[in-house]
Amino acid sequence: MEADSVAASIDPVAKVLEVAHTIAFRHGLGASLFATQHPSFTVEDIKAFAASAFSSGNIAVLGTGIDQTKLSKLVEKSLGKIPSSSSATTSSTKYHGGETRVESSNPLQTVFIGFGTTGAPSNDLAALASHIAPEPHVKWSKGISPISEATSAGTTVQTVYLPYSDATLLGFLIQGENAADVKTAAQAAVKVLKSQVSETDARKAVAKAKFRAASEVDSRDGVVSLLGNKVFSGADASVETALSSFDAVSSSSISSVSLLCEYM
Repeated sequence: MEADSVAASIDPVAKVLEVAHTIAFRHGLGASLFATQHPSFTVEDIKAFAASAFSSGNIAVLGTGIDQTKLSKLVEKSLGKIPSSSSATTSSTKYHGGETRVESSNPLQTVFIGFGTTGAPSNDLAALASHIAPEPHVKWSKGISPISEATSAGTTVQTVYLPYSDATLLGFLIQGENAADVKTAAQAAVKVLKSQVSETDARKAVAKAKFRAASEVDSRDGVVSLLGNKVFSGADASVETALSSFDAVSSSSISSVSLLCEYM
């Protein structure tokens, strides 16, 4: 745990995303993923938390590639004796926003420009994230995005899309060797975000978002990210339903959601 915290403290990307969450949400999602160097909690505190959190009212089981009946039997055998309790309650996430500057010994200038929304993640936001992504489709190429065209050599722009159960953080992570190049790339990124989305670009964005969602089910974390919320809410938690729901996304809905993003 200490090693992870030390590694994160000297990684400019990890550091800027941690700060971004704190500014955006303050509490809850704003809490750091990493412990302080001298944490105040003990092993007994962790055991007590686990005993209260891992109860039948707070657990959902999601299976892929397995028969429902067989899964139910396995769950009953493995988790049937877990004590029951009421579901955990937390306050709804609120978005605050703001700005700050943090000193870093890393030579790269690192900037995060974030846009936060509250409520369940939407397919419109996922499509918007795909639309603004400047990452090239062809290896070793610079890409054809307006952001890429405005980005000088040595400067990089990455899209950050982090959907949570009741909030989403969307934005650009920009790194460069000097402040002037980073500022130019940042201005280009924000301009693309604010621009209207054509029907052609919307279809491309939806296709990219679908592909990204389909690719997520190849990993355990991806399955949880894509379908976890649906299990807890009692909705249809199938990959097919999750992908087909993107068909309702249009150019107007993507443009509308970009206007609703609150700037940090």
